[in-house]
Amino acid sequence: MGQIRTAMLSLLQVHGGHSVQRVAQRVRFAGDLEALWYLRQDVLTALSAVDGEVAARRQMRQINRLFKGGLPHTMGPRTHQRITS
Repeated sequence: MGQIRTAMLSLLQVHGGHSVQRVAQRVRFAGDLEALWYLRQDVLTALSAVDGEVAARRQMRQINRLFKGGLPHTMGPRTHQRITS
């Protein structure tokens, strides 16, 4: 859990601003792995506002990998399938 928290905070510390710092504080005080899992979206949103969505998603991929094996299977990243008719 410490490795995930550190990785998330290192992505956020590069950027300033009140909203980024607020997300960083929530990551810092998250009580368990599940809380960190749900904070990923907030980190992604904060990074997207500064770096753009494509760069933010690329940065978050490495964080997502850190969760592997630590969460129930149902909480893993979802792959979206495009429905074609």
